[in-house]
Amino acid sequence: MNNSGAIYIEHPDHHAVISELSRQMQARGFVAVERDPTDCDPRIMIPAKRLRHFLVMPAVAGWVVIWEDPGYFAERPLAQALAANLGRRAIWIEVSGNGVSWAYGHYDGSTTLDEQYSEVKVPYYGEYGSIFFAFNPEHTPEEFIAKFGLPYDSYDYARVVAGDLPAATGAVVHLAFEK
Repeated sequence: MNNSGAIYIEHPDHHAVISELSRQMQARGFVAVERDPTDCDPRIMIPAKRLRHFLVMPAVAGWVVIWEDPGYFAERPLAQALAANLGRRAIWIEVSGNGVSWAYGHYDGSTTLDEQYSEVKVPYYGEYGSIFFAFNPEHTPEEFIAKFGLPYDSYDYARVVAGDLPAATGAVVHLAFEK
């Protein structure tokens, strides 16, 4: 995993995860809209976005994967809310382009089991916002992913939209929400 983020929910039913994701987005003031998955908000910092796209994969090895456009980030509070409201384990992970700076959270229901991140407000690709990467040379994102057996470790939003997925994955569900 490199220069990308994802939320993983340990759940056998991706439709249940989709329902809760939709509920969470509505609670944040967003409404569901029909948009092409490539019709993305040009802003990349999640708090500034008024249009958010998600791709949700059917469960593989017990984990449902959620990617958000453009794939660089995943929303930590969203992962926490999904875990709490579904009563399931969730993993939040973001990995910088160098693969050494990364952030993660491991949640079980409303309990935080483990987190590593450092919130820093910085200009990022011409925008101002928070990034969460922490320097961690002792453990790699790949080791963390392998520890939980998380699927699709080398995929992200853009790669999936381009159709680059194994044939046996099932139907990818695209959701779009606008504020």
